[in-house]
Amino acid sequence: MPVYLIQHRAAKPKSEDSQRPLTQKSRTAAKKVNRFFALFLLALFVGTTACSVLLRTTPSIVIVSPPSGSEFREGEEVVVESEATDSAGVVRVELVVDDRTVQTDTPPSAYTQGSFTLTQTWQATPGKHIVLVRAYNAAGTVSNPAAISVTVLQGAPPTATATLADATSVPPTVSPTAPSNVCTDSAVFVADVTVPDGTLWAAGQTYNKIWRVRNTGCPWGAGYQLVFASGEAMSTTRAIPVPNTASGATADLLVAMTAPTAPGAHNGTWRLRNASGVLFGTIVTVKINVLGQASATKPSAPTACSGTPVISSFTASQTIITALSSTTLRWGPVTNADWVEINPDIGGVAAPGSVTVAVTATTTYTLVAFCGPSTSTTAQVRILVPFAVLGSVTTANPTDITSTCPKTIDFSATITVNDAGPVTYKWESSDGSNNSSPMSITFGGAGSQTVNTTWTLGTSGKTYSDNWLRLHILSPTDVISNNATFTLRCN
Repeated sequence: MPVYLIQHRAAKPKSEDSQRPLTQKSRTAAKKVNRFFALFLLALFVGTTACSVLLRTTPSIVIVSPPSGSEFREGEEVVVESEATDSAGVVRVELVVDDRTVQTDTPPSAYTQGSFTLTQTWQATPGKHIVLVRAYNAAGTVSNPAAISVTVLQGAPPTATATLADATSVPPTVSPTAPSNVCTDSAVFVADVTVPDGTLWAAGQTYNKIWRVRNTGCPWGAGYQLVFASGEAMSTTRAIPVPNTASGATADLLVAMTAPTAPGAHNGTWRLRNASGVLFGTIVTVKINVLGQASATKPSAPTACSGTPVISSFTASQTIITALSSTTLRWGPVTNADWVEINPDIGGVAAPGSVTVAVTATTTYTLVAFCGPSTSTTAQVRILVPFAVLGSVTTANPTDITSTCPKTIDFSATITVNDAGPVTYKWESSDGSNNSSPMSITFGGAGSQTVNTTWTLGTSGKTYSDNWLRLHILSPTDVISNNATFTLRCN
C-alpha cells in the first residue's frame, strides 16, 4: 500500500524562548520519536501487505495422467486426469488443447476446499498437441497451467517408403495388396443397466453397478479388464475381467460396490484395459448420493410441545416404480413435535419437506414425529417395486481352444435380481444349434446366482471364430446378456 508522509509547516516563533537552540537531551528525544514513527509506518505497511497476500490464494493443478509424450490413435478418447488444490476452493477447471478450450467442469457438489481429482476427455485428432489444464478459485484467480505433449497417430499405421539410398538395392517383390487386419482397441458407452446417475443409497448399502458398453475395435478376450480409474472406487475390487466380446457386440460389466458412510454425492470412474495394460475407450462413471443415517437418539425431554404430535400429510409422487427408478417423498407441516425423522435411512428432517429416493425392492417409509422421548405419531408410504432382473453376464471357459473335435465348451451366466421369486430363461447360440428350451431358477431374496451349460461342436480341420452363446431372461423382465464369444480350432 502507498505510504503518505504528512509534513507540518512550523509557525513563526512568538517568543524568545521558542528561538532558543535545542538542547542535546531534546535532540535525542526527537530522534527517538522519529524512529518510532518510522518503525510504526513500516510495520503497518508489512502487516497490510501480508494480510492482502493471505486473503488472496492462487490455486494449483497437476496432471496425474496420461504422462507427457503419450501416443494415441486418431478418434481415440484421450482421458486427462488432474488434481486441483486451493485452500479457499476451486470453482472451475478447464481442459485446453492447442490454445482451444475443449471442456470446462466444476468440482463435485460435496467439495468445499482442499484437493479433488477430476477426469476430462478429448477426442484425439492426428498430429502433435499441447494439452493443458488450469484451475480457477472463487476469487477468479487462475493457476499456473499444467501441460503435457501428446502425439496422435492416424488410424492406419504408416507404410514404408523408399529412399534414395534404396535405388541401388534389389527392388522388393511386389505382391497383391491384401486387406489390412490391423485394428485398434476401442469402446463406447451404451447404457447404465443398473444404478443410474443420482441414485440414492443408505450409508454402507451394497449394490451391483452394471454398465453396458459396445466394442468398436479389436475383439476382447483373455487379459482384457475393466479397471478403476479415479474418484471413489466404492469397491474392494479394482479390476474385473471383461467377457469375450466380438467387434460390434455389447458387454455388460458388473462391479459389486458399497455406498460410502459419508452422506452426500460420491463419484467414481472406470476404464477398459487391454491385455498389454493399455487403457482405451470411453470412461464409465458411477454417481450416487448417500442419505443421512437415521438418528440413534430421541429427545430426552419435551421442549416446546405437549401431547401427541400431528402429521398433516405424508405421500409419494409414485407408489409403484420399476427397480432403480425414483419417486419423491413429500410431507407437510408437523405440529406439536420437537423431532421428525424418516426411516429407513433418511434420518432427521425438517417439516414440511421432500426427498427423492431410488430403491431396488419394495420399501415402506415411515415418518415419525416425537414430542419428548415417549410420545410419537407415525405415517407410512409403501413403495412397491415388482420383482425384476437387474442384469445378466455370460462368460465362456475357455475362450481360445485348439483341440480334437467335437469339443465341449463350458458356459456360465450370472443373474442378478432385486427380490425373491422365480426367473425363467433360455440359452441362445449364434447359429441356433444350441438353443435351449425355457428353464427356471428360484431366488430366495435379492442377489445373484449362476447358471451353467455346455456346447459340443466342431469338425476336424475347421476353425470357429464367430460363434457365441448368451442367456435370454424371459421373465419376470426381458433381459438379454452379452454374447460370450469363443475361438475353436479343430485338429
